[in-house]
Amino acid sequence: MTATPSLVLRGGESVLRFAGGPVTLHRPDKEHHIPLAAISFVHAEGRSVAIVLTASGADEPTIYRVADVDETGALAFADAVTAALPGTPAPDGAALVTTRAPRAQEPAAGAGGVPWKPVVAAVAAAVLLIALAVIATRG
Repeated sequence: MTATPSLVLRGGESVLRFAGGPVTLHRPDKEHHIPLAAISFVHAEGRSVAIVLTASGADEPTIYRVADVDETGALAFADAVTAALPGTPAPDGAALVTTRAPRAQEPAAGAGGVPWKPVVAAVAAAVLLIALAVIATRG
């Protein structure tokens, strides 16, 4: 089995991610997780990408668009997702999509990938404890 490389497509404040499983669309106010079975097709045109969900004949399909993306990246993204689509899609893709508030930002990491603020706080606490221990033994 060949691993699918992780693809990230940025456009404005939106970020699309695909790594072989569900497509994730992150926007400032929402994060959508779109299972492959929910997708009818992905269309790249110029500097935009549209993810069109499956829908019954009576319903209009839900479409997620991301504009102002890299044109070459848009084509690669559309080709990769299209190649991974299942042979039998779900009849109502919108029902499979989960939407939630975006995850909180991770703390900025310093050298070695360690968040620096908790390290500074721990060092300050250790220095304070050592100072108190020295004062207690002198007194």
